[in-house]
Amino acid sequence: MALGLSYRCACGERFKVYLPKGVVYTETVSRAVDWRAVDAREEADGEVDEVQRVAESTGCTFVDGRKTPHLACPSCTSELDLVDHFRTRLLAV
Repeated sequence: MALGLSYRCACGERFKVYLPKGVVYTETVSRAVDWRAVDAREEADGEVDEVQRVAESTGCTFVDGRKTPHLACPSCTSELDLVDHFRTRLLAV
């Protein structure tokens, strides 16, 4: 399943973010995994499109992490490095 991550800005704006697993995990999780292949399969299977559909159906703004690793909130112009933000939360075990 593709990573569909939720983020709520301090101003209340809600986002659903797709981040490729290779971007999040490559530096910290086993290098034995071919993350490009995993991400390519998820994209080919329509899983990224599903994350976008969930965003739209829940009133969230969809952010495609393949295109940009940063988020600039359109409501308050707050900026966030998506990779650092989610990597910290996903790997904080």
